Parts: sequence; structure tokens; C-alpha cells
Amino acid sequence: SGPDGSRLWGALGYGEGRIEISDDELMERFGIQKAGSAFMGVAVGGSVAPLVLSDGLVVSLRGSGEATRYSVRDNGSQIAAVRVDTRRVRLAAEAGRTWALPDGGTLTPSLEVGARWDGGDGETGAGMELGGGLEWVSDGLSVGARGRALMAHRGAVEEWGVSGSARLSPGSGGRGWSFALTPRWGASESGLAQLWDEGMAGRVPPGATAAARLETELGYGFALRRGSGVVTPHAGFGYGADGARRYRLGTRFAFGPGFTVGLEAEREEDAAGPGHGARIDLRLRW
Repeated sequence: SGPDGSRLWGALGYGEGRIEISDDELMERFGIQKAGSAFMGVAVGGSVAPLVLSDGLVVSLRGSGEATRYSVRDNGSQIAAVRVDTRRVRLAAEAGRTWALPDGGTLTPSLEVGARWDGGDGETGAGMELGGGLEWVSDGLSVGARGRALMAHRGAVEEWGVSGSARLSPGSGGRGWSFALTPRWGASESGLAQLWDEGMAGRVPPGATAAARLETELGYGFALRRGSGVVTPHAGFGYGADGARRYRLGTRFAFGPGFTVGLEAEREEDAAGPGHGARIDLRLRW
């Protein structure tokens, strides 16, 4: 990492393993089938420190490339040699500018573009996504909207989405009311994150119904005794156009700026029936 925030990273990987086939019929005829396997991988990537251009425009760039090979050795019997090679290149750019408003608030439009190429064996092809947003912030209240679309892709897939948000942040030190309301229509999450991490697999075919969903959360932060931290009980509710419902109830404990503990219980109701879950979240920063 550079002093200006630029970052360069690289990774090398190697692994050894074994494949064993335990099919009863195969073992009866040929005995237990075993073969060695190996994995090799190399990756390099980096990001440039946010560039401040004219009129306060901030641009961020990042990219990465990687190649992997997985192989199975011929065991001289029923397992033949197999080799799988993959290659991937990812690029992303984000730009935004913040304007100060007369009432003391800010207005920030943003634009993002992401591209990914996969080659070798398995899933291959290229994709590009375009997204943008607008956010207004004033006195702890923020209201925003985002949109994204799959602009170029492999295969007959379409994907787009829009979302809105309204958030009330708690006061000094996390004390006071907090509220969040987030309606979504379609695949409105960050296109860059989707394309960067998951690629083109499982994309929505043309004509598929765009899913609508609404998420809400309400909480209140109380100061603990002797200023040792803040506890924030909160409750959330989610509703989908398909009738699915999600209920959340939990508490967050913040012990100073670097240590937080979260406890949450959840119930989800959908066409498959009700489901329950619990989560513990620990975060330590230094």
C-alpha cells in the first residue's frame, strides 16, 4: 500500500490432493480407484488512489488478473488425466462529485462502470455493467436512488434494477433514533460487485419478472453507564412482491469506535414455509 492509498497485491497458490471413487460396482470390478490431483494459481491486482480532477470530480480505478490450473493425474486404470485451466481479467472505474448546498447539506451524483472477461475452460465470455446514483445528505438524513443495467453480456440475458433509500443516522456517538427504508425493484445491488465476484452465472433470462422488495429497520441508541459504550436495540421488516416476509429483532453493542458486538434473530416466511435463524457479529478494528 502506498502513502496516497494506492494498492498493489499478488498471490500464488499450490495444493495437492487425491481423488477416490468408492462406487460399489466399480470397486467390485476394478478395485478402489485413486488418483492424485493438484491446483496451481497466480493472481495480481491493484487500485489507484482516488484521483481528484477538476471541479472536485473524484475517480477511482481498480483491476485484477488471475489464472488457475486444476489437474487430475491418470491412475493407469479407470481415472483418466484431466486438466482445467481458467483465466480472468476484471476492471472497474467509479466517479463521483459532491456539491455543497446552501442549507448545509450535500448532493453527490456517482457513476460506475465494470467489465469482466473469463477465458479457458468452463464459463467463458465478457460482460460490462453500467450504474449510477444520486444521494442527498443533510443533518443526519440521507435520501438516495441508484440504478444499474447489464449493458454487454454473453448469452441471452437481461438484467437491470433500481433502488431507493432513506436513512436517519443516530446522533453523536451513535445515540438516538436511527431509521432505514430501502425499496428495490429488480437486481438493484451494485453491478460492479456482482460482476466482480460472481460473473455471468445465473443471470436472469429475458422476460423474467423483476423482483420487488422493501426493507425497513428502526433502532434507538442508548448510552451505557459511565460512557462505556452504546447499546442499540433494533427491529426490521422485509416484504417481497412474491409474498415473502422477513422479521428481524436484535441489539448492537458498541464499545468505543473499534469494537462492536451484534446479536440478531430472524424469521422468514415464503412459499417454502417459515425459517428461523440467529446471528452473532463481532468486529474489532485497530
